[in-house]
Amino acid sequence: MPHLDVRLLGPLELRVDGVPVAIPRGNTATVLAILLDEANGVVPLESIVRAVYGIDIPQDPETQVQNTIGVLRRKLGAARDRVETVGRAYRFRIDTAELDTLRCKANEDHARALRNEGRLDEAVAALRDALGEWHGPALADLSGATVDSIRRRYDEHRLALLERRIDLDLDLGRAAEVVDELRQIVAVHGTRQRFTALLMRALHACGHTAEALEAFAALRERLADELGADPDQPLRDLHTAILRDGPPADPAAPAASEAPFPRRIPVMLPRANTRFTGRTGQMRLLDGFLEAAEGTAGLAVVTGMGGVGKTALAVSWAHRVAHRFPDGQLYFNLRGFDPLAPGADAATVLGEALVALGVEAHHLPAGLDERIGLYRTVLAGRRVLVVLDNARDAAAVRPLLPVAPGSFTLVTSRDRLSGLDATEGADTVPLELLSDADAWALLVRRIGMDRAMDEERAVLRIVASCGRLPLALTLIGAWAAAHPQFSLASLADRLDTTTNVFRVLASTDLASDPRSVFACSYQALGSRAARAFRLFGLHPGPDLTVPAMASLMGVPPADAEAALHELAGVHLIDQPSEGRYTMHDLLRSYAAERITEEVALAERDMAETRLVDHFIQSAQAAAQFLSFHSGGLDLDPPVPGVAVEHIADLAAAAAWFGSEYEVLLALLRRPSPPGGDSRTWGLAWCLAGYMIDRGLGPDLFEAQSAALAAAERSGDVFKQVVSLGYLSAANLLMGDRDASRAYLERATALTGGIEQPWAKGFVYYALCVQAGREDRDADALAYGRRSSQYFHEAGSRFWEFRAIWAIGWHSARLGMHAEAREHFDRLLAAAEESGAPPGIASAHLGYGFIAHQEGRLDEALLHYDRAREVFAEYGVDPSVAYVRELTGDSLAAKGAATAAAAEWRSAERVYAEYGTTHELTRVRGKLEDVGKVRVAVEGGLISVGAREEPSRLEQAVRETLDAFGYEVIDQTSAFEEVER
Repeated sequence: MPHLDVRLLGPLELRVDGVPVAIPRGNTATVLAILLDEANGVVPLESIVRAVYGIDIPQDPETQVQNTIGVLRRKLGAARDRVETVGRAYRFRIDTAELDTLRCKANEDHARALRNEGRLDEAVAALRDALGEWHGPALADLSGATVDSIRRRYDEHRLALLERRIDLDLDLGRAAEVVDELRQIVAVHGTRQRFTALLMRALHACGHTAEALEAFAALRERLADELGADPDQPLRDLHTAILRDGPPADPAAPAASEAPFPRRIPVMLPRANTRFTGRTGQMRLLDGFLEAAEGTAGLAVVTGMGGVGKTALAVSWAHRVAHRFPDGQLYFNLRGFDPLAPGADAATVLGEALVALGVEAHHLPAGLDERIGLYRTVLAGRRVLVVLDNARDAAAVRPLLPVAPGSFTLVTSRDRLSGLDATEGADTVPLELLSDADAWALLVRRIGMDRAMDEERAVLRIVASCGRLPLALTLIGAWAAAHPQFSLASLADRLDTTTNVFRVLASTDLASDPRSVFACSYQALGSRAARAFRLFGLHPGPDLTVPAMASLMGVPPADAEAALHELAGVHLIDQPSEGRYTMHDLLRSYAAERITEEVALAERDMAETRLVDHFIQSAQAAAQFLSFHSGGLDLDPPVPGVAVEHIADLAAAAAWFGSEYEVLLALLRRPSPPGGDSRTWGLAWCLAGYMIDRGLGPDLFEAQSAALAAAERSGDVFKQVVSLGYLSAANLLMGDRDASRAYLERATALTGGIEQPWAKGFVYYALCVQAGREDRDADALAYGRRSSQYFHEAGSRFWEFRAIWAIGWHSARLGMHAEAREHFDRLLAAAEESGAPPGIASAHLGYGFIAHQEGRLDEALLHYDRAREVFAEYGVDPSVAYVRELTGDSLAAKGAATAAAAEWRSAERVYAEYGTTHELTRVRGKLEDVGKVRVAVEGGLISVGAREEPSRLEQAVRETLDAFGYEVIDQTSAFEEVER
């Protein structure tokens, strides 16, 4: 394979086996940059079109992009295969050693690992290697909006790496070596506060304290002039610390007359967000906790996922109640999950708190325990509000808690901090995603009401794409506000179709970038939980169970459950109901990104295969309780490491299928379903019975089309026959008899070439169903008998009894009641023996139909009631509707036309909902017949429609007399009396 050397971090350069390749500037270079920006990732054609052309879409843009790809491949020559076509998308395949951005990322990851191990010298060297990949501004010789966006992101990344490297140099005591470098950097990046902070640290460490303070003053002036802002809290804290660490006081100065610890009133709350929206319920909770804590040292904890708005809520509430704390408000960012700095040390925080409360720096005790004791002493008798933001765990909080009555502490954390609840009596406020209304309001406050009302639909789509996460809505709203010339619809389109939503949500402030925010929680996980987090991205959602995660991981369920509990503990996932876990869409995107970057393809494929086997095996287990149309075939055994759901009874089976149905469909809809063709077919097979029982024709058609394609690819004729049979059933459900007949003809033709009695039985069973739908009962009976013989020969007891039910049903319709009852008796005995409620319900349906035909209408209604109860128990609405239709038939025969119409209308509603056109037409015909009897009362006379059957007119008269309170005691028809 030709070797590539590609550089984006500087002018765009590309070499194939050492020979430079001239890439035409313009669209070709832009497309190359887009593909390399997502190196080894799939980029949809539509995304490339939007990135290249923006809002000025030319005619036939996809063809133009395809032509550009052709130009790029020709330029690559021997390496043309590196640009792969993946459906309607493209991927540039390249090794880490061949692309500077990938080499940079690898060195950055290596540096992070070295730093975590305490090997700071080596970490600095790795960061220098990462920074060495830059040869100027990224993509320096290209232009255009997309390229500018990529360039800004890469160059921002370079500055972040530079900050980290210098920070480590300072930790290693190399202040003198970096101070000149920092002076030059600050001269260029004058408003970047982090570099000024590093310069101040370096200058102070070199003994140039005055210059360090001058650097702070110069930055404050620049920020005020250029941005109208003040230095952030960490920089102000650093400035204060340098001031306090200045030269000792003049020994000749007179002694202070005040107490050693003068009473100061700290006012340390950061500025509240003026666009804070919603959270009224949580605000009231905190108000209530504050009232309840009167006379004690109150403690409340706000927990939630990264980006959900914990700090905004805490600071807004703190400002609202600040007047109730006359002795001041303390605020500390504990940086438990800070992407840019290590967590705050408790001793350091206590020192800052004590100084803010009036303790002079030179009076601070050295030990942690001594500082805790002094802190509690100083707070005694005061009413102080303490806000501890971004706590890593309970241990980081406990030393900072006031204990004397009067003060109140509010803590925010991604961790649930259950230890504080258990031992400190903390009240907890779990912070969830914004409501739809509040999410809309937050976005509208950013973009303006007029603009929002002009593009209402787009605003709703943006809110949905951001998953109601405040951080995402804030970033998107800020972008939209800064670009009023772009339509919100185009932004919504980009969010809907982007290959990487983080590209759209990226922020120049790493602390506000969703990827960085999520990374903090992710990097703090143990190895088992981190693996579970990554694998969560392979699950199609919306939620999963412990056995599903155990299958993804290939571990025992107990290990998977422990990993899920750890993820839930830091709000990377939620547990909306017992045993089920869900993940926010943006976190799921981040998890998918992590698994793509960190897990080998072979390992990902095996995890997905285990997941599919989990669903196949679990679906088979559930279908044994639920379906009259599933079971009877042995599928491939699962691979090792698969955990199957424990499904104990019919209710559990119905609940499982109801929860997992969309997941099963999503697995089938993947472009390349994991596990190969045999598993694609197996998934479709497991779903078929559930779909048929519930009348889901379109879903059945989609699933079996995928199954047929898989069977054709593998050359398995038996599986093709089965899929064709189910495709015939799907078309019957959708009312297309011609298409149904065509699929069955194909299936029949295929069975002629194989000697497999099960396949022949299946085709005859399908022919029986089709004939029955066309009211050809004699043909259906003949097909049912042939089907039963073949299933008996194949030893398939499941399907033999399905054929037996069909024989009984069509015998009954033909008036052959003795034969029908014999077959229903066989079915009932088998169903009771095996504990299969659907078979029991089907038998009672048959008994009810026989009783109706023999005029035993009350007995028919009893059987129908029993069948309806069972079908309703496991949620088969179409079967319940059919029982109601038959119940209506028996009621009509009894003369209860009103009650019959009510049953038919109930059936009609279900048939209409499920789109079962054949049944819908049939029951509407019955309702129309009822409507032909028109009854009115005029001048004391009962008027009925003409040309009605005497029995119908008699019933109309009876119902009218009954409505007026008359008792009819003579069974003779009123119309017969008239005739006499």
